[in-house]
Amino acid sequence: MGSLSILLVTLLAGLPLTAWGGEGNAARLRNQYRELRDLAQGGPFGVPLSVQSEDRDDQVSAEVYGIIEHPVEAVKAVLSSPASWCEFASLHLNVKACTFQTQPHETLLTLYLGRKYYQTPEKASPQMYQFAVHAAEPGFLSVALSAPKGLFGTRAHRFELEAAGVDGRTVVALRSSYVPSVVTRVMTAIYLATVGWNRVGFSREDTGPATSPRYVKGFRGLVERSAMRYYLAFEAFLDFESVPVAQRFEASTNAVYDLMERYPTQLHDMEKAEYLDAKRRERENTLRLQRALDAAALRPNER
Repeated sequence: MGSLSILLVTLLAGLPLTAWGGEGNAARLRNQYRELRDLAQGGPFGVPLSVQSEDRDDQVSAEVYGIIEHPVEAVKAVLSSPASWCEFASLHLNVKACTFQTQPHETLLTLYLGRKYYQTPEKASPQMYQFAVHAAEPGFLSVALSAPKGLFGTRAHRFELEAAGVDGRTVVALRSSYVPSVVTRVMTAIYLATVGWNRVGFSREDTGPATSPRYVKGFRGLVERSAMRYYLAFEAFLDFESVPVAQRFEASTNAVYDLMERYPTQLHDMEKAEYLDAKRRERENTLRLQRALDAAALRPNER
């Protein structure tokens, strides 16, 4: 099941529930603000957060909307930096390392995806994305990672974060999607029928009492869990982005674990000591890979 688990994670790091991009994105996010505030009072999470997903023949996707307690300019500064993306994306359980390369005409970001326990990047599966920043409207930013191809014939991997400022806060939308292949449909169905049979997502299949919710399973549960891990990693990183670099990693790593434990039914996979140990070792691997890339980029200028 090892290669199957890696495949599923690679798929989820990857066009829309509704179309993203184009004009009016800032207004669309700001319209979500009141709804999200209402959810903090009567919604399932007790915080301004919404999760939804879709599983169609041509696409599997998930969206997370939330309110971040930081001004939009601070959020934009983080989102615009591929180095910051590697910092927070690496907090995801399945991301074993992250590197970036700034080239004359594009920026590339590579996620090394693997199992939930510690793995070296050499044993993980690298997925390279184009990193693109769009800021066509004041107080709004959209950053997208995209890859035309993935493992086993999958296509159109896209991971996007949008942010718009409202009342000194920031409304954030995170989206993950990909187009599956026949092979991945079969392999994922095997996973969901075996080790993943009892895993659930965040959106509900019913409208019954909150004391006995019935959450989505299957593909939708899979993509919702992964999207939420990225969202919580981003939130935790932002909360400690202003602290000294020497303390930032430990603070954000502890924080994201605690955030995930608010949703144990969906996101509890290991104890905190194991998670922290794995992330510390994986961070050293990330720094090693990034140093090698940076050194290689300098060599042509040294001749």
